[in-house]
Amino acid sequence: MPRIIRKYREEVKKKIVREAFSLFVEKGYHATTMTEIARCLNVTKPALYQYFSSKEDLFAAVATLAREEFRGTLEQSFSGRNLRDGSAALFDALLRYVPQFNSIYSEMLLLANRNERLREVLMQDRTEDLWVIERFIRRQQQAGLIPRELDCHTLALACDALANGLLSDVRMGMDATEAKEVWVTAVARLVHVDGEAS
Repeated sequence: MPRIIRKYREEVKKKIVREAFSLFVEKGYHATTMTEIARCLNVTKPALYQYFSSKEDLFAAVATLAREEFRGTLEQSFSGRNLRDGSAALFDALLRYVPQFNSIYSEMLLLANRNERLREVLMQDRTEDLWVIERFIRRQQQAGLIPRELDCHTLALACDALANGLLSDVRMGMDATEAKEVWVTAVARLVHVDGEAS
């Protein structure tokens, strides 16, 4: 395939994923149809299927885009900050995502019970999300900000569970300031860093 055609296909694919991302967040996964995505992009439904064989495959690409955004948010939150300030900045950034992802996350968990392909996509997405966190932790260990003896995988699982739990609690009415303080304190304790350490 000539390079120009390949580049064009990649650009079209990115455009499809961005549009699907917006629609999934706005309307939910179930309510968003491939027909609607095609209409919003001014293409035919068969043209859309040339890029993604199913809505589940398109959602997998959307999850990859969301993970790339999360990776950037993670890096930006800690850039030039100590652990405590970086943790606070990350929690603030995650709080901004809560309204967007509140309903779709709950919906995806319910739909995955009846849709094997969707369950596979969600499991793969979770695995890859944890890899992003683990790699970040490993780099912090190499920089001397997190003790090297701590297991990256266990720490990634703990931080992910803590963040998801606190964000769910905020959705249910917990004070966001209190949740943020719990997050910052818990992260510092998990990595054995005292309040003002970097």
